Amino acid sequence: MGVYLEKTKCYSYFNITSAGEFRSVGGKYGFAAFENSGFDPDEITGMLGIAPFPKWKIGEPFQNGKGIYRFSTWACCRQEQPAMSAEEQCLNIVHFLTPYIPKLKTVKQKYNVDFTIMIVPHVYHEQCPILNVSKEIIEFCYLTGTEIAFDMYIYDKE
Repeated sequence: MGVYLEKTKCYSYFNITSAGEFRSVGGKYGFAAFENSGFDPDEITGMLGIAPFPKWKIGEPFQNGKGIYRFSTWACCRQEQPAMSAEEQCLNIVHFLTPYIPKLKTVKQKYNVDFTIMIVPHVYHEQCPILNVSKEIIEFCYLTGTEIAFDMYIYDKE
């Protein structure tokens, strides 16, 4: 069982995305932005003064050229350590972003966007990272209107 524990990991990040919904578009199910919720990620970078790690604007082509983005996104603060504690990763994000709360509120007022702390655990053979959410994280989410989402990858074999 030790080999599975070594593979189990988690990473977390803060994401700003066009407000939208999951729906069928062109025969494919996926996330699509509401009308007037696209934004220029470079404007977000300018407002916050934080470099994003991925970003794209609604309507831009995928890197592989096989479609276009149906929403804008801007993400920062990717945390990979400690690999077994999403709570500590999220606390690192919250501690970094707390001084930016007034600017984040301005972004939310100016653009039709959603804030998310995304937690991405990779679970091997039922060995799960710690997925606790503290009061401090909840308070930040309350103050900024941030949701917490999980994008889980579960493997039963190597």
